[in-house]
Amino acid sequence: QGSQGPARALFRLMAGKPRKKAAKKVKPSGPAPVAVLWGLDPSFGEAAGKKGEAIREVLKSIDVRPRIAAAERLGDAAGAFAGLVGYRPAFTDYAGPAPECEFVLLCNLTNAQVEGFMAGCRKAGCVVGPKAVLTKHNKDWPLARLIAAVNAEHAQMA
Repeated sequence: QGSQGPARALFRLMAGKPRKKAAKKVKPSGPAPVAVLWGLDPSFGEAAGKKGEAIREVLKSIDVRPRIAAAERLGDAAGAFAGLVGYRPAFTDYAGPAPECEFVLLCNLTNAQVEGFMAGCRKAGCVVGPKAVLTKHNKDWPLARLIAAVNAEHAQMA
């Protein structure tokens, strides 16, 4: 009983104090916001390079990382470009026709970031016609197919 005396006394002292709450579990963050750019670099001409540079500045201002899509990666699923879990680049390089348009795919952005991108592009005078937001419906599409579909849709609306 003598050895338990100090422990019990400490317990009685602590019993009157409020307990600390357990730390809240934090969900791991999802994939980082990224914008996949096609047709907006100097390899598509000087005008495309300048427009792409302006778009990258707008993206930087809203904390979105730009990612230039290489022609050999156009067969990769849109989800792979977005960094989604379970998506990887295609096993073989894309060998089909390269889209002849500019395109932006916005991945993992908040609504505020999408609105900031649109407003920033208008203000900077670098509006891109065909663009899309990554969705559960298009995340499995090869990027070339997504670009072609959005470009065709854009052409019909114009």
